[in-house]
Amino acid sequence: MIVIDCSYTMALVMPDEQQPASLTRTLESRLVAPGLWPLEVANALRNVVRRGRLRSADVSDVCARLDVYAVEVLGGADVPVVQRFASAERLDLSAYDAAYIDLAVQGRYALATLDSRMAAAAQRAGVTVLN
Repeated sequence: MIVIDCSYTMALVMPDEQQPASLTRTLESRLVAPGLWPLEVANALRNVVRRGRLRSADVSDVCARLDVYAVEVLGGADVPVVQRFASAERLDLSAYDAAYIDLAVQGRYALATLDSRMAAAAQRAGVTVLN
């Protein structure tokens, strides 16, 4: 299994994004993400519409492309705030980004990300990074 973050997700589905070098390897695996992933992806789509990179009318097509990847959302709000804070502080990342790394560490999964800070933190935590 591979944990997929929002940056990698957007590269998969946005027509103006460059495909990641690890795409084939990533898509050969089952994709998972933490509970905040749908919110992050929806927010990213909202931002690309605001910036004019995508028309609002085209969002459903992008979401249909996303559905093909069948990303499974794991976990949710069952982690205490203090634990999320500690992880973010330890990794020197936002709590959002730390949640992806935590999921990868707990499941012993690789992490697919195009975010260089998250990739570096994941590698320090012993996570294999695909980008």
